[in-house]
Amino acid sequence: MVRGFISRVFGVTGGQRDDGPAPTPSSIEAGQVYSFQTRPYSEFGPANTGRFAAIKILGVDDRHVVVAVLDRVWPDAPTGSDIRGISIINEHRFAHTGRPAVFGVNRDWWKPESDLDEFNFAGTLPVSRAEQSHVDAVANYAPGSRLSTLHAANDAAEGEWRWANDRDAFVVEAEKKKAKNEAERAAKEERYRTRLSKLTWAQLRSEIPFERWTPSPPFPPEEFTMAARATIRSACNALEQLGPKPRRTDVRVILKKTVIWFNEADEEAGGVIETEEREDICAVLEEMAHVARQKVLVDEIDEWREW
Repeated sequence: MVRGFISRVFGVTGGQRDDGPAPTPSSIEAGQVYSFQTRPYSEFGPANTGRFAAIKILGVDDRHVVVAVLDRVWPDAPTGSDIRGISIINEHRFAHTGRPAVFGVNRDWWKPESDLDEFNFAGTLPVSRAEQSHVDAVANYAPGSRLSTLHAANDAAEGEWRWANDRDAFVVEAEKKKAKNEAERAAKEERYRTRLSKLTWAQLRSEIPFERWTPSPPFPPEEFTMAARATIRSACNALEQLGPKPRRTDVRVILKKTVIWFNEADEEAGGVIETEEREDICAVLEEMAHVARQKVLVDEIDEWREW
């Protein structure tokens, strides 16, 4: 009876566990499955979920590890017999529209022991042709393919379980998180407005662009960050040299050249500019346009950028 209840709640198939923990391989390879204990979806959730999920390695190359989140949650770490015949989970929580939980992880970002709790090898499964198509999509940066850190695996597993089994509380939790984020954003915007009213080239020169971009992951690799800082400093110097009342066309050329640099650098780095990086870059560009007395150009930045 207890086993039946656990099966209904956690989606565990019947039968006894007939295998113990598998030895951890020395390298990551396609077909390997790893289990992990899920973390709370947000700070407003229960501190200990008591749930375990699993990811399947679909492909590995010099640039990416392509990962799929399996469509099952267990009360204990799954082993080889538990993972057989399980498909990839489709994401439906909140604004998700049902696409498979598959994403690429840059090799520089592959740090499962820090991104996931109780990360352990569970066994191996064959990689199907359909799953291989996901690997190809990530390798070619196809539309709809995703790059992320392993935090996304936890969000998919825990988030989809909450959506299916604890939706009312999950929605309330999300609303609390949204309210906190909005309050923080409003305070940040107010500070930003105050900052813009007094900002000068001298102040920008004295600051370190993208100072919070550490550690990597989740932020971009250090070489990308250093190059981005150098690019911003060079652009600021060029804008300052235009004088106190520069022409709009001259400012536009420098700002657009800077945005194009980020487009090309992001592509070469495998798509490292995500939400936080995008916000930080746009904020710096807006500051530069404002100090150059051409803040109207801020509206054109979205037309130039590809990230």
